Amino acid sequence: MRKALKIAVLYVGKALGLFALAKAITPNGLRILCYHGTAFSDESQFLPKLFMSVGKFERRLSILARYKFPILRLSEAASRLSQGDISSGAVVITIDDGFYGTSRLAWPILQRFGYPATIYVTSYYAVKQNPIFGLVVEYMLWKTQAVELNLDALGIALHGQESLGGMAHRRKLAEMICEYGETQCTEDERVAIAQRLGHLLNINYEDLARSRVFSLMTVDEIRKLSSEGADFQAHTHRHRFPLLENAARKEIKDNRHALEAAVDQRLEHFCYPSGEWFEEQWPWLEAEGFRTATTCEKGLNYAHTPRFALRRFLDGEHIAEIEFEAEVSGFMELLRRMRTRLGAGEPSRPWRKAG
Repeated sequence: MRKALKIAVLYVGKALGLFALAKAITPNGLRILCYHGTAFSDESQFLPKLFMSVGKFERRLSILARYKFPILRLSEAASRLSQGDISSGAVVITIDDGFYGTSRLAWPILQRFGYPATIYVTSYYAVKQNPIFGLVVEYMLWKTQAVELNLDALGIALHGQESLGGMAHRRKLAEMICEYGETQCTEDERVAIAQRLGHLLNINYEDLARSRVFSLMTVDEIRKLSSEGADFQAHTHRHRFPLLENAARKEIKDNRHALEAAVDQRLEHFCYPSGEWFEEQWPWLEAEGFRTATTCEKGLNYAHTPRFALRRFLDGEHIAEIEFEAEVSGFMELLRRMRTRLGAGEPSRPWRKAG
């Protein structure tokens, strides 16, 4: 009900010309869009915040073209931003993680529109080339028609016969299995757990692995896309960025080691995994030679926005077209400012400290 009301208000705002007015008011605010996976089949129903259907992604780019938003490469946008030289509502397109679907499905659409994009790759699974353990476990529990799961048969430190009647309980089971796999197991052991889980749930894990719907691009595929103009940047090796300097910088070094030879350039831009970031991490990024870092905080970016706390709009299958238009036009940014001034929302802060 609340979302329906929001969408109705946005349609009225657009009809009154407020979207066009917002774009005219915010031309020097850099828009950075964030995408993740592109769906081959039902992934966008499984996790609509993470996967987007091909048709919806193409319609998003059509909107950018229709309203003549200039699409910039991230490096150019960063330089212009520091000089206060953003104009006409410039947009940067970023895609996180480096899913195979980005190469197979999203990249050809971007090429057809002639739009540049930055792909932030978390490189562990690009090297290992197994399906991402957490995603495939959660997907199989979401997909299965089984009504019970015998945890004893998984061969891990979880026991009992569990009902699969509710989706919330299935997600909880996925969290428990993933927690054990990520903290107690090697990669080969995680694959074995996923295989056993698929057998217990009557889902063919090997078919999922061959489909690569939950796999990342290979290093060779990254090399090929880079040669075609895709911009690859840093997203850590294991999709984590700890609040311990040595561990955090090791994630960066391992990420660079896996990617830089393939893309034949120094990685200069960084994306915080899962949008978790703290101001204390900024000196480490500075020391590693990064120019920018992107967050998952909503909003536009200006010359005064901290370069290690750039804001992005996380688009997904669950976002209605009118909501997308409201964000890229700058209308939602103006509403957020109004709410802050009226005391109806938290003041917008481009950074935060740990604790």
